[in-house]
Amino acid sequence: MRNSCLFVLLIAVLGGAAVAQAETWKCKQADGSVVFSDRNLSGQCAPWEDTPPLMRVPSIPPLGGAPQEEARPEAGAPVPKEPPQVPTPGRGRKIDPPSDTNITISDVKATPSFNSLLGIAQFQATMLLENGDSEWTAEKICVTVRFRDVSLVFVDVNQVGCMEGLKPLDSRSFMVNYTGMIPPKRFPITAEAKVDYVKWTK
Repeated sequence: MRNSCLFVLLIAVLGGAAVAQAETWKCKQADGSVVFSDRNLSGQCAPWEDTPPLMRVPSIPPLGGAPQEEARPEAGAPVPKEPPQVPTPGRGRKIDPPSDTNITISDVKATPSFNSLLGIAQFQATMLLENGDSEWTAEKICVTVRFRDVSLVFVDVNQVGCMEGLKPLDSRSFMVNYTGMIPPKRFPITAEAKVDYVKWTK
């Protein structure tokens, strides 16, 4: 009987020790920090209870917007239209008019005439304009002509003249006139012409 009591007591002691070893203590240090131990180190420790189970936290979307699955438009939602193409001269698309360089100027000749009775001088430049494009019509062409005397002393003026309806692959003679006062000396003049503006139609 005595042996049986000792056996039961031994089991109880061992079981209590096992329970004590399984406990975790939460001990607060003098500097405010907290340490965890399997026994009461300072006598000021408290048993540490199990924390509640971890909760699932929703994932944070990546920087730069929602994922591709979320970014797709919903079924039936209107799809945004692409911006309309803007015609740009010389780019070569069907909607693009040709470059203004398709208009060429040749055979430029300058002629002065003087009217002493009226006191005026008229400078005349004749030239040939050609539309080198095979599809577009030059609805309006404006040409700037620079008149100068050969000595570059008395006359240096610009005059603009415009032609209309130069068809594809067509050429036509053109004239630009400038009227001013008679200079103190009569002299030959020169003329330089360049394309200033072209309106294309198809």
